[in-house]
Amino acid sequence: MKSSTTRTVLGLLIILIGLFLPQIQERIPDLIPSPVGPVVEIQEPTQEIKEKTLKVAELVTDSEDRLDLCIFNKSFSERVLGYDADVQQVNDIYTESGKILFKDSLKGKYDGYGSGVVSLISDITGNENHQLTQGEKRQISEVFSGLAWNLSK
Repeated sequence: MKSSTTRTVLGLLIILIGLFLPQIQERIPDLIPSPVGPVVEIQEPTQEIKEKTLKVAELVTDSEDRLDLCIFNKSFSERVLGYDADVQQVNDIYTESGKILFKDSLKGKYDGYGSGVVSLISDITGNENHQLTQGEKRQISEVFSGLAWNLSK
């Protein structure tokens, strides 16, 4: 008797689930998967900045390093606007920040990356050391945001 009662209860349960399935599904929340990696929102730069920074970005071949440098350069591009510094100090800040963050993991790995970064700054500021103007800081910010954009591709 117990097996027939169990079968009857299971049968009724299956029928009830079938009748009310749409209502049951509405109450179950949709699970949205979280992104695999960090999400970095970077505004697409001008074509001129894309072309200027592409050569430096292409030197970095490892996808993990590209992501790390993308985030690093995006952060630098945002912070440089608030610096009260001269050209040499900005170069030092970039270099020392990179050494602290990456330690020796990138040292000598991408030949030409360091000189490429220096040339991105010197194309804006020239070769003479001087206090950065707001316009120069804005341009440096745009260029390093462009570099981050190219590294994210």
